Amino acid sequence: MTFLIAITLACYAHAGMYDRYLELVDVLYAVLKTIFVSQVVVFLLIKFCRFKIAKRIRMRLLLLSKRLCKNWWINIIAAWLLSSFVLTSYWYVFSEGLFILAIMPLLLFWMLYSVVVFRKKLRVRWLSGLKAIYFYLIASIGQIIGLLIYFLPIIISWYIPECHYRPNKYLLCGPPFIGVDYIFANGMLLLSALLAIPYLLLVTYRILIFLINNKT
Repeated sequence: MTFLIAITLACYAHAGMYDRYLELVDVLYAVLKTIFVSQVVVFLLIKFCRFKIAKRIRMRLLLLSKRLCKNWWINIIAAWLLSSFVLTSYWYVFSEGLFILAIMPLLLFWMLYSVVVFRKKLRVRWLSGLKAIYFYLIASIGQIIGLLIYFLPIIISWYIPECHYRPNKYLLCGPPFIGVDYIFANGMLLLSALLAIPYLLLVTYRILIFLINNKT
């Protein structure tokens, strides 16, 4: 009887924490939905819009992509920055939703990403090539816009009385959660640091090959 009571009390004590976790996951999924919709809209506008401003943006992005592909070192840094910025948002939210079970998917994704980085053809196709850089630039613009769409009403609400203004708390099916911006950014930064490891190994290998060739 005492054992059953202890289990009940323990479950009750952790129920609040689990509710907060579920609320956090709901908000993170809402942020991700907002980002995804913004990325799709931006891609369609840049790809198919016939207005002059869209054409100018498209040309500017293409020129920027070509510049980022000219130098190997700049290209590698751009590939890491752009791909990690875009991919970690999805990677973190999906992993957070899986809770403890996220360990294996996290490891598998990191291993797959590392293989792509180490294999030149795969790296050029998916991370550092002209088309890849161009895609990640568009996706990054859409992601920034999505983040602004989601968090700007919350930021505005900090300075306006609640009786006068109330932001859309359930934007794309997400309840409010205090500090979710910090949690989301912190998760992306940690995962970006993990994705930097294969690039550091690749750079180290290239430097070693360069030194060996010079000596011989």
